[in-house]
Amino acid sequence: MKKLSFKIITTLWITLLIAVVCGVSVTALMLISRKTADDKLRQTLVAAVQSNSDEMEFSNGIFEVENDFMYYSDGVYCDLFSEDGEYIGGETPHALINAPSDLKKVVKRTFDSKEYYVYSELLEFTKFEYEIDIRSGQVISYEADVTPVNELKPVPYSETNFQNGISTNEAIEIALAHAGIKKNEATVIGVQIPVYSDRQVFKIEFTADSSSCKKIYIRAICPSEDVKTMFTNIGKSALYILPFFVIVAAIGAYIISKKTVAPIEKITDSAHEISTGNDLSKRLETNKAPREISNLADTFNGMFERLHTSFENEKRFTSDASHELRTPLAVIKAECEYALSENADDEEKMQALESIEEQTDKMTSLVSSLLSVTRAEQGLSRFTLEEANFSELVEDVCRKFRTSKNIELITDIDNDIIINLNNTLMTQLVENLLSNADKYGKENGVINVKLYSEKDKTVLSVRDNGIGISKEDLPKIFNRFYRADASRSESEGFGLGLALVKKIAEIHSAECIAESEIDKFTEIKIIFKK
Repeated sequence: MKKLSFKIITTLWITLLIAVVCGVSVTALMLISRKTADDKLRQTLVAAVQSNSDEMEFSNGIFEVENDFMYYSDGVYCDLFSEDGEYIGGETPHALINAPSDLKKVVKRTFDSKEYYVYSELLEFTKFEYEIDIRSGQVISYEADVTPVNELKPVPYSETNFQNGISTNEAIEIALAHAGIKKNEATVIGVQIPVYSDRQVFKIEFTADSSSCKKIYIRAICPSEDVKTMFTNIGKSALYILPFFVIVAAIGAYIISKKTVAPIEKITDSAHEISTGNDLSKRLETNKAPREISNLADTFNGMFERLHTSFENEKRFTSDASHELRTPLAVIKAECEYALSENADDEEKMQALESIEEQTDKMTSLVSSLLSVTRAEQGLSRFTLEEANFSELVEDVCRKFRTSKNIELITDIDNDIIINLNNTLMTQLVENLLSNADKYGKENGVINVKLYSEKDKTVLSVRDNGIGISKEDLPKIFNRFYRADASRSESEGFGLGLALVKKIAEIHSAECIAESEIDKFTEIKIIFKK
């Protein structure tokens, strides 16, 4: 079964995620909208009752409804009932006429198989206005309404007495007596003496906790279909919009995933081209890629670099080893052919065997050296570094070393220099440096060995006063199979000693530095960082 591409998988997951988010959002929106619509309707019912309560009063003992009373407005019906539950008036359909219940809370009621929201209040007429004739003390007019007590603040008034008339306090007592309210049960909020064309009166306003006026029920009612209609409209709109969002999300997700995967596809194509081609020097481009992709490309480039280096070293090793082994093998074959011929006598056969033995020893030494270099190139995974006294190791190797040209070995070694090292490898490193100095040194010359420690490093220096190395060849001396000009040296070697020194130094995180002048000196320094 063919696997789905990353673009398709990403597109599907993002689309699914957005579809789920949209679905949850729409569901939440519908629930919130329904609750909001329900709360709005409840507020509308309460507001309708409170607004209409200001449009009713008892005037001179007769209940009156003002012209501003809204029996029907914005889908809300308002009805009036007497304290006994008798229907007074309204525009509610006849089937809905019944006595109010569940005061001061919005409830749902079913009338004629239809559901309605209902809000009812029982109104008490506790605010009174009286006009009392100043001369006779007669009640001219009076009215009562339901203005909330907490909205009225008492206005200070002064005692007034009229000759051949009544005083302010007498007028208040007449009004309270007429309303059937005791003085300690009322709160006077204002006394005025308005100017009339025909007579003078006291206008007295007061409130009481109760009165002799009959209470009136007012009820607001609204069909629940209004909420359902609003909710249904929102739901339909959401259902129409949701597929559109999902389609847009799918297209957007595909575009985003395509752009995201494009650098990876480019890396894949480039890596395939490098792996199937012959040129391992090519590298992946990382300039315009995002950081994560750039890091991936850098990782691949690092791998390609190591592979390229490894392949190049392998090619060079194969070429160099073939070249070095070709000569002794040719000599061995020639000696064998001559020894087996009829022209060779016993002495010549013996000489041929000695030559074969010499070439065999040379090949054995070459293979041993190559093996040492190969082991060193395998790195730290094969060698353990431990703290050791480097000074004692160098002194011991120098003491045992024997030169072949009557060369004097002079040492200048600081005491007790401790570093992390592998004893076997470090012994071989020092021996190779001494052997190289002896090989290319002058007869009766000098080799100077120094070991010293500075602030942040330890330095091992081996210097001879031999044939020297040209500036052109100096960078090559640590390459495998590199050898100085044979015409300027009486010694022969394989050119692997310093290559092995460099590999051992790398294992110890050390640096190799070479300095030289023709016919003057050559100095090799191994610098160990602390």
